[in-house]
Amino acid sequence: LVRTTELDPRRNYIFGFHPHGVLAAGAFANFCTEATGFGGLFPGLRPHLLTLPCWFRLPLFRDYMMSGGLVSSEKSSLEYLLSRESGGQVAVIALGGPPESLDAHPGALTLQLLGRKGFVRIALEHG
Repeated sequence: LVRTTELDPRRNYIFGFHPHGVLAAGAFANFCTEATGFGGLFPGLRPHLLTLPCWFRLPLFRDYMMSGGLVSSEKSSLEYLLSRESGGQVAVIALGGPPESLDAHPGALTLQLLGRKGFVRIALEHG
């Protein structure tokens, strides 16, 4: 995890990550744990990894996921995070989504963005 600029903790942000990979394990390690020092690199920011809504339909597993900072990738969840007036919220989204994870091949990094730009519109709406 590398920080290229300082971010104001009074604002909310969308971070994108690529590649999706199997179960987004890299994103989980970077944003749901302190394994790579997220809190030190971005003081005052709280990351929330967005994942498929289906994972939140399983009792107990839902609570386990939420305790790790995971949030449903539904539009309403993203808008809720970005509308927090206190700031300091980071919504972390897999840019290519599930289609990208299914198209993974050794030695290739294919970003699938065509038709997956709703997060850009939401980011513009929320400043």
